[in-house]
Amino acid sequence: MPAVFAQAVLVTLPDQRQLELIRYGDPAHPAVLFHHGYASSGLSIPHRHDLLDQLGLQILAPNRPGSGQSDVHAAMTLESFAADVFFAVDALGITGKLGLLGWSAGGLYAQAQAALFPARVATLHLLNTCLPLGEPETYQALPLRWKTIKFLNDNGSWLSMLMARRLSRQWTREPDRMIDRFMNMLGPAEQEEANNPVSRTLLRDAAQHAFTHQGQGVYYDGRALCRPPGFQLAAIQAPTTLWHGTDDFIWHPAPIEYLAQRLPRAELRMLRGEGHMLFLKYWSDILERVRTEL
Repeated sequence: MPAVFAQAVLVTLPDQRQLELIRYGDPAHPAVLFHHGYASSGLSIPHRHDLLDQLGLQILAPNRPGSGQSDVHAAMTLESFAADVFFAVDALGITGKLGLLGWSAGGLYAQAQAALFPARVATLHLLNTCLPLGEPETYQALPLRWKTIKFLNDNGSWLSMLMARRLSRQWTREPDRMIDRFMNMLGPAEQEEANNPVSRTLLRDAAQHAFTHQGQGVYYDGRALCRPPGFQLAAIQAPTTLWHGTDDFIWHPAPIEYLAQRLPRAELRMLRGEGHMLFLKYWSDILERVRTEL
């Protein structure tokens, strides 16, 4: 019988918290980890079971604490989550090197994992990635918008928690209105992707899944993203591909070009006219490239 395409798996961590991973594809196949974006979840994977079967891959998409069925973890850091994920991978009996993908804010978690566990990462693909917001050197390269976001996160945490709770109620009650409202705040390239009904449904469901636990997961995720990182970009040994779009409304190309210069083995693929959700369109190209590198 064919394997179930998407299955939620719960792993009990050493401190008794539950970590949920969404498993796509056949568990017998080599594994690729996918780190989801901010205010999103492991449900953001394109439903291409045919592609996974063709390439002989499975994808494990961990939900960060407070997203989906993953327990809230107020003390979460980039480094602690990297360790949690590899504990879960080991618990599932997966050994050896893995492929590693990170979309948007998930790209920063992927960078941490690649830097801290170089012996376990065969290849790193950063999809419209976030930069290390809490690193002093990187801070100088951040656009004003992101410096403002970091300042508000660092100095207005009470307001961020109230907003997360409010958004959680809204996403629970009115997911269709919320996905339309969110996409209308972005640029033309992102809105074009949102006009695809398959992409819209996927992004909507992934975001709604993120705002369980009264939005606490989104709040603590933002806190972790803005803390000073406990790893060095220079420690990333895996070959790294940065997939980015010239029309990305959330992360303009200039900071990504700066990041590519900081990564030891980086290749920057700047795609003309593409926006922040380009991985949905280029999913086949990305996974085919990953498969050749495993």
